[in-house]
Amino acid sequence: MIHPGDSSIQNAMGKQYRLILFDADGTLFDYEKAEDTALEAALTDKAYRREEHRDIYRVINQELWELFEKGEIQASELRVERFRRFLRVTGIPGDPVSISRQYLKYLAEGAYLYQGVEILLQELKRRYKIGLVTNGLKEVQRSRFAKTPIPQYMSCIIVSDEVGVQKPDPSIFLMALKEAGETDPKATLVVGDSLTSDIQGGWNAGMDTCWFNQEGKKNTSSIVPTYEIRELKELLDYL
Repeated sequence: MIHPGDSSIQNAMGKQYRLILFDADGTLFDYEKAEDTALEAALTDKAYRREEHRDIYRVINQELWELFEKGEIQASELRVERFRRFLRVTGIPGDPVSISRQYLKYLAEGAYLYQGVEILLQELKRRYKIGLVTNGLKEVQRSRFAKTPIPQYMSCIIVSDEVGVQKPDPSIFLMALKEAGETDPKATLVVGDSLTSDIQGGWNAGMDTCWFNQEGKKNTSSIVPTYEIRELKELLDYL
């Protein structure tokens, strides 16, 4: 693994990539902000305690998305099951189906790009094709993307809920490759914040990977990214 500040990173990232595939949430988009806003709006008339209940929801949601990555639950089940479990654990009254519907409606409005993302994409677009590969729900992701300038920079946008395959399955990355008009996985760099979906998935597809480790988390897994960065702008320094 190569870390920011390592003098060897410049030579390593001198490799000639032609396509850069980004993850969406937690990489280009501030998903936590969108999630917080949607939860409060969907549960505004319930006994919702933001700090306490938000953390409970996130644990449940993360567990279900991990099952989704493994193919053990479908997206259609996930969207309701997380609220069924959340209501059961918190004791908040309500119908998980209607709450899920409201939550997704508000979540689809939460298009919060991290600072500097558009500038980064403008710079990269001059030299590379850019794509987006996300495990999100189609009605949420497409709505959020459309509220930003993101689509104009992309040679491909692949949403797992639309193609029936999710990261880390290599086929979703190969779909992106084909749609972007690229043929060589080795000329592609995958950038994302998730070791288990983005980094493992990119590796599965024969692509180099860059772990966007914004919080400086310790990697205790056996998954080893090609590169690791703390800020997205570091891509401009080393590509």
